[in-house]
Amino acid sequence: MSDFRYKAFISYSHRDKRWGQWLQRALENYRVPRRLVGSKGQFGPIPRRLSPVFRDREDLSSAADLSASVKAELEVAETLVVICSPAAAASPWVNEEVRYFRSIGRGDRILALIVDGDPKSEVPSQRCFPPAMIRDVGGQPFEPLAADARKWADGKSLARLKLVAGILGIRLDDLRQRDIQRRHRVWMISAGGAMAVAVVTTILAIVAVTARNQAENRREHAENLVGYMVGDLRRKLDEVGRLDILQGLGGEVSDYLDTLDPREVTDESLAQQAIVWRQLGEVAMDQGKLDEAMAAFQGSRDVAAELQRRNLLEPDRIYQLGNAEFWVGYVHMERGEFEAARTALDRYLEHANRLVELQPDNPEWLMEQSYALGNIAALINRQQSADVEAALERMEAALSINRRVIELAPENTGYISEYGEALAWQADTQMLLCDLGGALKTRQENVEIARRLMDGEPGNSALQRRYAYSLSGLANVATQIGLNAYALERLKGASDILTRIYAVDPSNLDIRWDQLRVEVLIALSRAETEGFPAALAMLEGLYEPLMMLVDQAVEQNVRQQQEWIDYLLKYAQLAWWAGDRALAAELRSQVAESLSGWIGSGNVGPEWQNEIILARFLHWEHAGDPASGVDGPTTSAAQEGSLPQARLDPGQPHMSCDKRSLLVLQALQDGETERARADTEFLLGKGYYEPGFVRICRHYDLCQGYG
Repeated sequence: MSDFRYKAFISYSHRDKRWGQWLQRALENYRVPRRLVGSKGQFGPIPRRLSPVFRDREDLSSAADLSASVKAELEVAETLVVICSPAAAASPWVNEEVRYFRSIGRGDRILALIVDGDPKSEVPSQRCFPPAMIRDVGGQPFEPLAADARKWADGKSLARLKLVAGILGIRLDDLRQRDIQRRHRVWMISAGGAMAVAVVTTILAIVAVTARNQAENRREHAENLVGYMVGDLRRKLDEVGRLDILQGLGGEVSDYLDTLDPREVTDESLAQQAIVWRQLGEVAMDQGKLDEAMAAFQGSRDVAAELQRRNLLEPDRIYQLGNAEFWVGYVHMERGEFEAARTALDRYLEHANRLVELQPDNPEWLMEQSYALGNIAALINRQQSADVEAALERMEAALSINRRVIELAPENTGYISEYGEALAWQADTQMLLCDLGGALKTRQENVEIARRLMDGEPGNSALQRRYAYSLSGLANVATQIGLNAYALERLKGASDILTRIYAVDPSNLDIRWDQLRVEVLIALSRAETEGFPAALAMLEGLYEPLMMLVDQAVEQNVRQQQEWIDYLLKYAQLAWWAGDRALAAELRSQVAESLSGWIGSGNVGPEWQNEIILARFLHWEHAGDPASGVDGPTTSAAQEGSLPQARLDPGQPHMSCDKRSLLVLQALQDGETERARADTEFLLGKGYYEPGFVRICRHYDLCQGYG
């Protein structure tokens, strides 16, 4: 083994470059379970890490055969992993790498990762295996060892384990069992880990015992068990930020409760089941598993609907059903399914209104009414063609109800906290009206409330998280006004808090993503306070962790996709202004590739308008620069042509300052300089001095009379 330099050589078509990057990271970052290290595998002692892994970056387009350097790298690689797709099947270079690796006597060390296509298709354009992979040296048919990374097959996690097992020369079951054991040990690092292990063990033992008892005992024990999950255990895990522990336990409990005859299940047990499903959905949301979250929330809704059917006028049952509708709507909103989200949130409001009809002075039910109105306003704000007046009307109603609730229960900090959240939504609505002064004042009030609440409960991670988001929201408004140093200070505070929370619960990918996004905003702010080099260095360092989360996502998350595109566009824009034309061109190409993969070409829905308009402007602008670093206007025009179509309507009655700044870019691209100058004058008059916009304003001489 000492003759081998690489644990694996990744062969792939350059169309599958992103898969190659993901696979290299996935293999090199994999830590072999400690108990396996040093034991004997099929190919020798099992190492601690699978590194280094070679990923071919050489352009072979002008070669008639494999270059000597590529052959040399193949010869010092233990295993060849081929990323299989129709592009790979049609690539002569991938086929030649497979053929050469087999010719040097290591055909048994060739593994396949299927990412697209059909292994058994009779249609050549749909096949995924290169010809050399399905024939041995003698030309006989050969079935390669393959993992399938597509989410409806093995998925990325299992596919990686299959490849690791093949590289190490061990059985998948051995590796998978060790991997499961290791995942179960992850949460034991927290201070409450030992307590949680004992609790889980005891609860599962109870489940096993109750399965052998009579129906009455089964019901009693199950209800006590679920009651503990939604009570004491939930609170203890919440304190240390480890609600993910409920996921494995909740599955066991839910499976058990599904075996009970519904006629044996009491109303209280049904209510607790609905809460368990909701908690599992919340954990799945934190981990970015939207399909899993939706299934859990729909399960909660179904149970709550049955419970409410049994108790038509019972307020608690109406409340639980409304709460379940909210979570279903929230997942739809995260997916960008706005019509379905609105349907669910309207049902939520109907249930809240019914509660207030039954008990008009109940602060809790009034707050449900306020939540429902605020969430509908937030949903309207998320849509590109937002009816801002309708959103503002609902937000003002929500705030009015919230103030009444605080008068009814002035000592309840929860109601004060929700008032702060409503203020944040109000600020977002003011931003849609380009009311920057009003939004700044509202956000400052929101931050002050969040800070007081956090200081009152120093160990409460939920309040810390809320304070971090309030800081980043305030920084966003300040950046648009041009208060860059003020914004940077608040962004750093938000980043510090989110970093600490993520360190406690590294399985919470939602927090990780938000923390990285705040870091992006810090980098952009540093461009104004410290110069382009510092900002570009920070943006470069964020590329890999952000891309890893995007690549690891097994389900569509439109918000995350849009924020990834926004990062690439801002990075490209800054690189171009700093004079790194080649980097800007590379990032623009990645934007075009990502947009094409996610939403296709042609006209698309309004939710992607902002990103597409900025992308098309950058392609247009950079092609017109002699030092752009691209092959010329033709190349950039071709890239622009591959982008979807999108245009803003200048006659739209309400428009945020950010969106109106895109109208300026659209006008410049159309050659309508005077229209661009008029929109610029309007924005500057509103106090809009966002740094990127100011650079455009000065570069195209649109800031006449404003310095």
